[in-house]
Amino acid sequence: MRKVLIKSVSSIASTLIAISVAVLIWRQPVVFGEYPLVLRAILLNVMVLASLGALYPFCPISLRAWRKYQGFLFLFCCTPAFVFYLLVLPSRTLDGLSLEQQDSTLLSDRSSNGIIEIGFQYPIFTPAISIINRGAYSREVNIFLRIIDRNQETVLFRAVRSKSDGQNLTVESTVRGMLSNNFRYLFNPVKLAPRQEMSGRAVFIITNIEDGATFTEALGNGHTGVFELRDPEGGQLLASFPMAPI
Repeated sequence: MRKVLIKSVSSIASTLIAISVAVLIWRQPVVFGEYPLVLRAILLNVMVLASLGALYPFCPISLRAWRKYQGFLFLFCCTPAFVFYLLVLPSRTLDGLSLEQQDSTLLSDRSSNGIIEIGFQYPIFTPAISIINRGAYSREVNIFLRIIDRNQETVLFRAVRSKSDGQNLTVESTVRGMLSNNFRYLFNPVKLAPRQEMSGRAVFIITNIEDGATFTEALGNGHTGVFELRDPEGGQLLASFPMAPI
């Protein structure tokens, strides 16, 4: 009876450990992707071994046979994770980010069809983009739009943030409040797990281009646009990609 109780408690504990690690891997991929590769391999092996430990009380194999083959089983179960994370993943990983523009949409008080009705004259540029993290680690990026005129002078627009610095009501916070319930929109910073692709619409509030010119008119008069992915902490440029015409 005591042996049965010990086996049952051991099985339950192993099951909880395996479930906890599985939740971290599949439900929190960004957090898991921040860990060193060797730690990821160890955690995956912990989940595998805990799963085997949970099944052990129901296995008809004898204790003597288990002790005889436990070394082989340990190597058989643990080697694939180390091979994948320490050899295969680094060799197949490109250390970089890529962005693809899928379409362009311009929202304004006249063209919003009820989506944006907040009583200001700034157009809202919401291009549909797809960002891919090709690296082996999680990345966090801010999306910017740089407009370059014919004289090579630039204006830099930051996409709407998920959180603002101040508590005052601003154009940015108003737009974010109206669009935040729609999962199609991406707000800075964007978090990407390793090898993850994320698609959605970035939101740029075009506060000014030049006196007397609208956003679409400016782009038609020789202005060009460039999407930039920047580090949220230091602002370093990580990658840039040309904007397709509206």
